[in-house]
Amino acid sequence: MEDMVAKLGITPGFARILCGRGFDTVEKASAYLYPDSAELTPAAALPDAERFCAFLFQARELGQRVRIIGDYDADGVTSTYIMLSALKRFGIEADYRIPNRVTDGYGISADMVREAKADNVQVIITVDNGIAAVSQIALAKELQITVLITDHHEPQEVLPKADAIVDFKCHSDYPGSAVCGCVVAGKLMDMLLSKDGKPGFFLENVEIFALATVSDVMELSGENRTIVRMGLSKPVSEWNMGLRKLVEANHLKTEPKAYSLGFVLAPCINAFGRLASADPGVSLLLETDEREAFKLAASMVDANSLRKDLTVRSIKAATTALDPHRSEGDYPIVYLAEECHESIAGIVAGKLRERYYLPSIVLCRSTEDPGLLKGSGRSVEGYSIFDGLQACGELFERFGGHAQACGLSIREEKLSEFRSRLTEHYQKAGIEAVEKITIDLVVNFSDVTKELISEIGRMEPFGAGNQRPVFAARNVTLVKLSHFGRTVRYTRMSFKDESNQYVNAVYFGDADEIITEMKLVWGEETVTAAYAGRGKSLMHILFTPQISSYNSEVEIILDHYQLLQ
Repeated sequence: MEDMVAKLGITPGFARILCGRGFDTVEKASAYLYPDSAELTPAAALPDAERFCAFLFQARELGQRVRIIGDYDADGVTSTYIMLSALKRFGIEADYRIPNRVTDGYGISADMVREAKADNVQVIITVDNGIAAVSQIALAKELQITVLITDHHEPQEVLPKADAIVDFKCHSDYPGSAVCGCVVAGKLMDMLLSKDGKPGFFLENVEIFALATVSDVMELSGENRTIVRMGLSKPVSEWNMGLRKLVEANHLKTEPKAYSLGFVLAPCINAFGRLASADPGVSLLLETDEREAFKLAASMVDANSLRKDLTVRSIKAATTALDPHRSEGDYPIVYLAEECHESIAGIVAGKLRERYYLPSIVLCRSTEDPGLLKGSGRSVEGYSIFDGLQACGELFERFGGHAQACGLSIREEKLSEFRSRLTEHYQKAGIEAVEKITIDLVVNFSDVTKELISEIGRMEPFGAGNQRPVFAARNVTLVKLSHFGRTVRYTRMSFKDESNQYVNAVYFGDADEIITEMKLVWGEETVTAAYAGRGKSLMHILFTPQISSYNSEVEIILDHYQLLQ
């Protein structure tokens, strides 16, 4: 560790954080802190990449009509844009079709194949879908349509009989990172255009790949980390015009970070795909007129606000129904949400997973067929929800996904058997349903300096697989507390540690819940004293440090707390 401090010019505290995460030599730490674009796995390593390109050279030579079939989430929308714009540069004027989440469901359907044939489409390219579409691809081949699949989801037992299948998960010896569908499409298009004497496509669109990577919750290690860092280091003034206008419409005042990509920009692109058609997302990325781009971006921000309201109501209804029953055992949640819009089932499932720390599936009634239930699931670390679904795959009309997320449709009469068999699979897996939090450092407040916080910034981007460092402080005194925010739902605190060092903190959890718990443990008079700035009660806390935007001093974001009597 001393060698790292000397050669990398970092503080001992930062060196301890890096060592704790496995970057325990100068070489490992340097590679982590300064990732290089040379680390990206070349497109040629993707299975069937050469065949994919050969078919497109042939399509251009023969003047064949090409249609892209995408997906309605941010990864699918960006993949569609990448494929469209690259093919245009290549000399193919393709069109596209993104399924409607409600009326079409996920991925390529038989109806879309028939539509393509009626429109005299000769080549179908799937992006971010297709690996599970065995019958749909069989129909396309019967109709003499060339099918090129690009995907990153898990293959099922039988692969489609497509002309090319570019999905690294079909080959266990693929040397690169697990990347999102947009990056798969981008690498292929970069390879195609390079073969045609037009290199540089991937780097030109790297902010798009960064957005897709974060939005699809890919692990931010290896080449994913490199891609996101490259995207965020590119000046916003040089970004795709539609994304620039989306930044403006969201009033982002500082340079975007991974959080901005995943929790501000991507939800806006997702919003139309949840509530109506995802086509405006593609239109935004294709738009070259500034005024039109801003109008589209503003409409997406409005749609996302509506989606947020629907989500809050649905989560409240779900937790009200589930809370009374959560002591009945350790089993996955399969919740039929009678009044939830199916477009937000995945978001609600994610919130239930966070609240109960159990695999959670939310199902909604199909508006087209009330006896058909459609929904999404999210899993906990260590349990593949895709494997759980595969274990009872004959129950579903359709299903797909990967270890941490899934989509499915099932007849209501099979719901009870599904719950039972999924529970059995989960319990046999022996998963301990306890959220585990890794602590990077146990500190006194005096250890948390501006220099250390600045060094932590070099670990960006933070996200799946590369979480922001978590610190612990033991036996700290809660001296003062108050509340803030538009609805006064957040909490501001002042803590003192055993060396009489003070630090201010903010807590973004539910204010009512924390105050209720404090009163139960300490009593109302003790809490009243803390409101008055005379608190003496002890806590252990977990937190992340930051520099306050208000006074430029060190403050902490309280993540978890343990009250001490």
